[in-house]
Amino acid sequence: MDIRILGLLNDIAAQNSISSYTGGVSSLSFPQVFSDVTGISQMSVNDLFSALFPTNSVNVKVGNCSVTDKTWQRRDFPSWRFFQDNVSADSLNSWRAAGAEPTGMEAYIQRELKKVGFGEMAVILPENLQKKMKADSGYAQEIAEKLQKWKTDYDDMDNVLAASYGNDPELHQKSKSYCVRLDEEGNVKDYMVVSGGMGTKKSDQSDDTSKINRKTPQKTVVRAANQRTVQRRYGNR
Repeated sequence: MDIRILGLLNDIAAQNSISSYTGGVSSLSFPQVFSDVTGISQMSVNDLFSALFPTNSVNVKVGNCSVTDKTWQRRDFPSWRFFQDNVSADSLNSWRAAGAEPTGMEAYIQRELKKVGFGEMAVILPENLQKKMKADSGYAQEIAEKLQKWKTDYDDMDNVLAASYGNDPELHQKSKSYCVRLDEEGNVKDYMVVSGGMGTKKSDQSDDTSKINRKTPQKTVVRAANQRTVQRRYGNR
């Protein structure tokens, strides 16, 4: 990526940090992001998504993930592994469930979820979709904006729920990481959102020590949300 693109991404990050933390949509649209940049077709898909999600550490995995929806939505399906650099899109295709589904509170699941850093984003992209995006920048724009809208809608809903439980929406937002699988048309097929692991309860204290502690990761429960758990919370919308 050339120096002009790097400079632009830094500007994007500075302008969008607040809205991203609160779940708001980026103040810059996709066309605005790239209007002054030449050679868009030479950018990698990872750079493209990184530009639209500047406060997230984006890791795009290209490949054919053939995990069934039913398997993906099990609480013990190790989708947390997709956040690791050495795990490919098809690495978990052969995973099979063993026994009854756990609750998600088991020590071994909590241990794995707590390994996921704050603000990470793993995007699983089918090979055919990647090829079409690289060949057509306009089509790539459509796909990127689909994911941006999905994240905005999810965060708006999830942060309202967090606030209703007495959590600080800004800190809750910072605790979230996203693993998203797209289908051949670029729609979100499956996802897993990790949140928690830091103290996010609102505090009446205003001293500096309290502020520091609230922003420091704590040994709290980490939750993983997917389509099934979200539907249970909100119903079909």
